[in-house]
Amino acid sequence: MAADVAFAEGPLKFQLWFVEVDPIDLGVQVRLEVEYSSGSQSFNWTAEHLWFEYDALVQFESELRDGSDAGLHDMCEYPILHFERHSSQEYLTINPRSKRQSQDGDSIAIRLKINAGSMLALHSALNKFGKWW
Repeated sequence: MAADVAFAEGPLKFQLWFVEVDPIDLGVQVRLEVEYSSGSQSFNWTAEHLWFEYDALVQFESELRDGSDAGLHDMCEYPILHFERHSSQEYLTINPRSKRQSQDGDSIAIRLKINAGSMLALHSALNKFGKWW
């Protein structure tokens, strides 16, 4: 099944599926997959059952286009993705640590060096998706 939002830029491949809509809370459940393959290293991260408010998705899309930082937080305000743009270099942090997270739980956080223009490529992919919100 093809992703609702997808893009590939250099070593980064990003796919997002909208799985279920909650009209009461104005949110959507998503499945997110990030793949990274560069040289002798590869990484694949999948998160299912993530819930995002529509406003958070709109803000994320805007930050990807206009800002040096773009963060995507779920409905519980936990950070899921954080993009950074520093002059000609961009980075993606997946599942960044949060002050609200328990120190006892399992956690993975990874920071990837991605191609310049990846943030705009993701913005373009999100912008092309026919939104209902």
